Amino acid sequence: MKNIFLFLLSLLLFVTCKQNDESYKKTSFNKGDAVFSIHIKDQNQAYLRLKSYGIYKELFLDDEGYLTDTLQDITESYFMFSDKRNGVGFYVKPGSHINVDLDTKDFIRTVTYKGDLSNENTYLRDYFLLNRNMSKINAIQHLAFLDEKLFKKTIDSIRNIRMQLLDDYDHKHQLDKHFKYLEQNRIKYEWANRLETYEAYRQFALQDSTFHVSKDYYAFRKQLDMDDENLIIIPSYHYYLENFYQKIANQQSEKDHSDVFVTFLNVVNKKVKNPVIKERLLYSYALQNMKQSNDMSRFYVQFKTFSTDSLHQKKIQSMYKEVNRLNPGQPAPDYELIDDKGNKVKLSDLKGNYVYIDIWATWCKPCMAEMPYLEKLKEKYKDAKITFVGINVNDFKTDWLNYIKHYNPKGLRLYAGDDRIFKDLYQVNQVPKSILINPEGRISTANAPRPSQTDLIELLFDRIKTAYK
Repeated sequence: MKNIFLFLLSLLLFVTCKQNDESYKKTSFNKGDAVFSIHIKDQNQAYLRLKSYGIYKELFLDDEGYLTDTLQDITESYFMFSDKRNGVGFYVKPGSHINVDLDTKDFIRTVTYKGDLSNENTYLRDYFLLNRNMSKINAIQHLAFLDEKLFKKTIDSIRNIRMQLLDDYDHKHQLDKHFKYLEQNRIKYEWANRLETYEAYRQFALQDSTFHVSKDYYAFRKQLDMDDENLIIIPSYHYYLENFYQKIANQQSEKDHSDVFVTFLNVVNKKVKNPVIKERLLYSYALQNMKQSNDMSRFYVQFKTFSTDSLHQKKIQSMYKEVNRLNPGQPAPDYELIDDKGNKVKLSDLKGNYVYIDIWATWCKPCMAEMPYLEKLKEKYKDAKITFVGINVNDFKTDWLNYIKHYNPKGLRLYAGDDRIFKDLYQVNQVPKSILINPEGRISTANAPRPSQTDLIELLFDRIKTAYK
């Protein structure tokens, strides 16, 4: 009898311990290597972008559509891989090997995973597909036209649909417990992000800056934990925190007329107590925004002061030095490209005039939106000493040539395609990008106004026209 009692007691303790075991809620920040392998059936696809926290790569496929890359010194992470138009996320841990097959003609629907974490990543594929199918009803441009009550009801429904997908997939495939915990929070913070943006977009929709949400609208914030380092690898959680502190920085910057990017670093350093969260916010923000700061030297000094990770400091230091290479007055890097007739053109051949470079791609909607403004500029300043140069990047050559044949844009038409050397020389991290070079072949500005910024660009070009009659 005593033995039975002891057995039942031990069983009860085991069950109790098992039920209270929440170790799955701990994210591992231990570093290691993982392998990403992919096969793409559409061999016209030349490369993929691979992005995660502090990592950006362009990976080039071989002639058979294969590539393999080692993700070095990563922690447990979410990655995005994409071609020029579409993308999907995947989850990875050090030591795992992620195998992917897809056809870029139907990017998300055809993604299949084998090997490690295949269930988790197949779920993520279906999650991205679900979001794509709900994109119209989930677009803030649509949601902003709903009154507050209907808006909240709609995004609650979207959250429930996402959660149902997760629960159904877990029931069928027994997802990793920690991964499911992360995904529950991803859904939660995507919901919270939508709630945070409603007031501003509603003001825009109504054309009424006096509109405000109801008194208890922000009660949902009580459900959120701003200090949970285990969630910082989740994109929606990181995004929520960054936007939260950005709002504070915006208000402070307006008040004291300081550089908003430097102010953000100061706000995070002062308000974020968790060292893991603080470091991640500082580093990712520096990677994305240091180049945008009007006080870059101060931004760099502040980052160095606040960051505690030596590898992060080295990366930002390297980036700082690289950015300064295109400072005003520095020699514009010379490079040879081909025009639409197949002729070789060196940028140094264009000395003697100001050179306005528009870096663009046919698949880039913001680039296409700039084109009508750009053509008007070319016509208005055709007698000024300004050479207009369009350089196409990250595009199929046939798409570029077809665009030129159809629209016949004025000016010099050059093609860089996937030329990584050119993009590195001119720090082309995104398009559209505009650069102005002076007649001596030196950088006037590596971030010139876009054609659609009519007042700024015309003021600049009027000065050039007056000075160089």
